[in-house]
Amino acid sequence: MNRITKISLCLSFLLIASASVFAQTSQRTEAQANRQEGNLASPIQTYKTTVQDGPVDPTEYLVGPGDMFSVVLSAVPPLNFQIPVTPEGSIIIPTVGEFQIAGLTLEAAKKKVLLEIKHKYITGDPVFTLVNPRSFTVYVRGFVANEGAVTVQATERVDVVVALADDPKDKNLRTMLKDTRNEAILDQNQKGSRRRIRLQHRDGTESMADLEKFYAMHKPEHNPLLRDGDVVIVPKNEIGRNFIGVYGAVNREGQYEFVEGDDIATILRIARGLSAIADSAKIELYRTSSDESTIKKEVFDLHQLLMASSPCLLERGDRIVVGELNSLHRDDKVYVDGEVKNVGYYPITRDSTRLSVVIQMAGGFTEFASLANSQLHRRSVSEAEINTERLESARGGVTPEDSAYFYMETNIRINRELVVTDFVGLFEHLDKSKDVFLRNEDYVSIASRKWTVYVFGQVVNPGHISFKPGENYQFYVSRSGGFTEYARTGDVRIVKASTKQWLAPGETNIEPGDYVWVPKEPYRPFSFYLLTYSQVFGIVGTVVSLALLVVQTTK
Repeated sequence: MNRITKISLCLSFLLIASASVFAQTSQRTEAQANRQEGNLASPIQTYKTTVQDGPVDPTEYLVGPGDMFSVVLSAVPPLNFQIPVTPEGSIIIPTVGEFQIAGLTLEAAKKKVLLEIKHKYITGDPVFTLVNPRSFTVYVRGFVANEGAVTVQATERVDVVVALADDPKDKNLRTMLKDTRNEAILDQNQKGSRRRIRLQHRDGTESMADLEKFYAMHKPEHNPLLRDGDVVIVPKNEIGRNFIGVYGAVNREGQYEFVEGDDIATILRIARGLSAIADSAKIELYRTSSDESTIKKEVFDLHQLLMASSPCLLERGDRIVVGELNSLHRDDKVYVDGEVKNVGYYPITRDSTRLSVVIQMAGGFTEFASLANSQLHRRSVSEAEINTERLESARGGVTPEDSAYFYMETNIRINRELVVTDFVGLFEHLDKSKDVFLRNEDYVSIASRKWTVYVFGQVVNPGHISFKPGENYQFYVSRSGGFTEYARTGDVRIVKASTKQWLAPGETNIEPGDYVWVPKEPYRPFSFYLLTYSQVFGIVGTVVSLALLVVQTTK
């Protein structure tokens, strides 16, 4: 190795070391500047996590001061180091030279630098690669929660800075936007427009951002990358007057902000497309006249609109209604539970499937089924409808007692409504007139046979007593040890297993599964009896006095 070569290598290593020190110094300076700017210019937090929605597009990314590049030179030995773009917008490559690359696209910058390197190093394949995008400041103005400066990365787009300006406290905001482009954050009903965002660049040019179009079509031109020193202006969203309405068989109904140039196909994509039951040949456009006296209706076929040479442009205030395919298919089903061979859901057809058919589909009854106690439940009203009924009933001038009773009964209706069904008449006596039609979400409960009667209340030994046909309540009370001293024997009630009605013993025959309830004589203090007797004696005395008065006056 001659002396000149040794001197060249020494100079190269000195230049590399100088570049490394310069890079570290530049990074520290930039970090300090960002911290100072974040503290002084705006309360909005600065986030340092690198977030990208995919590989950098070399044709879209603009190089600027602070970008860090990796350079590999085919020398002897090979040279590999990292170099930042200087604040003046140039890059200094040891042994090669200084080149101005700020403002160029990444693609153009790589071509320029690689061409210069190849002039110096004729053999080998040099490498010039972006390894760390820069951070810089943009300014947000308009209808956002916090106007001011926001520090962003060169790979971030307009939606990120708008979201940060609207909600600076959410530390995971960038990650959420990266993963899902969260529509809850960029809600089109917020005060700020999401379709007419304006970007003022340092070179005097302007760009527009339409975030609704970006989320619908995923085209980067509707959500451009930010540039150093951009001013992002978010105008007011006046959707109450500047709107397009989209309704019917679309995936997201509602009002959308109108922008000049909108057409039917674009708005339908912004509404997240047609639903699975949409009739694409029935796209109805309703347009109100300027004096709002008439509405004009036109019907379009979406396929023809997409194939047309020119789009069907919309006007402010237009409404679009997407029709649905004519289909009578419904997921109507009932649930059969209890003593059947196959418990579960069974499909039915509307107003044409009878109870006997579903029982047959369930495999029939088991040997333990009690038809007398089986029930058919139906949910025909929702809880909201029940609440409305309660409010309406309050206008009827009912008594507090009736109102309380009505409230209790409607609470039962929320959970179930009984359908009057005679299982014994239908399945044992084969009376087809008892075969009711079933409705969607009906619940068929086939009770289990119980050969006992449950006695409880004021008896010595409450519990289940084996059923004996033809016996009255006294038989079951005696089997339970008889009445206690506090039993109110004259008010015994029979609770029916099937309907839960409370009946007097003379009004029904006791059947398997019924309940015998013996109430308790309420405790009365001596003062109660004293007051009662005094009132009785007072009434008797009054009556006697009146009778004597009448007798004397008639003499």
